[in-house]
Amino acid sequence: MDHGVYYCSSCDFAAHLHCATSKEDRDETFVLKSKDEESIESSSSIIEHEDLGLDESIDSLAFVVKKIKLGVEGSEIMEEIKYFSHEHELKLTNKLGINKKCNACMRSIFPPFYNCAQCGFFLHKACVELPRKIRHPLHQHPLILLPTNSRFAACKTCCRPCIGFTYNCEKCKFDIDVQCSLIPDTITHPSHEHQLILSRSSDAKKCSCCDSDKGFKFCCADCEFTLDFECLTLPNTIKYEQHVHPFTLCYSPEDESDEYYCDICEKERDPKRWYYYCADCIFPAHPACILGIFLNAPCLNYLSELSIST
Repeated sequence: MDHGVYYCSSCDFAAHLHCATSKEDRDETFVLKSKDEESIESSSSIIEHEDLGLDESIDSLAFVVKKIKLGVEGSEIMEEIKYFSHEHELKLTNKLGINKKCNACMRSIFPPFYNCAQCGFFLHKACVELPRKIRHPLHQHPLILLPTNSRFAACKTCCRPCIGFTYNCEKCKFDIDVQCSLIPDTITHPSHEHQLILSRSSDAKKCSCCDSDKGFKFCCADCEFTLDFECLTLPNTIKYEQHVHPFTLCYSPEDESDEYYCDICEKERDPKRWYYYCADCIFPAHPACILGIFLNAPCLNYLSELSIST
């Protein structure tokens, strides 16, 4: 982080100078309380955490190493592990061309990864190393990494149904999927020239891409530009049905014709809104038409495909 922040060493809470001092974006969750209120809340907080098992009972690591081998120059490689959510041990693999998805992030599997030979359970090495417990700036309680399994969960940031693993607060029914949890709180995006800062108090502001006023957003401190998580996590490139070429997400009109249509639904497009485009075929389309019923699918929420940087 290249900017000054206000920081609480007791709970690892940090806030940008703009966010901490702006009256408009003030988060009342963290406003200083009186000593009596703090004392009462501190006692109740301890009870709640004990009931939910959110503190010391949860290890920071999500796995236990079962077997180590020596790598290059004596480095240690975790060859076999026991993951917290799986009954069998997982082995490290570097095989290419595996047509499977990671059970945590739901992205296509790629090496290095861990897998279970008995039941086809796959995890990227990076997903295995995700911490079991985190604090996130969008929620006041610790969040615990959990598989969704049969429970329904919707990510509170991108509003898409969650499949795979989420960081969860059981008390508040709060879930954030793995990919959204990895997005930093300060980003740059190719659709805008300034840095964007994560805001907890931007519900009233409309997304500059889709005009929605729902959910958490990234806001520009220099102008009125605002971007919600659903638009932020649109794939940068995507395949559409039997179309031979991939489509690229575009942020400005492709020409100055003053006539903009979607070649899928054949309805007019708003030139101010983002769209997908195949330059080879001169084929523009609404994001909803390209993504169709998969518009809210978590498998589209790929951090590796997002055109963002810290």
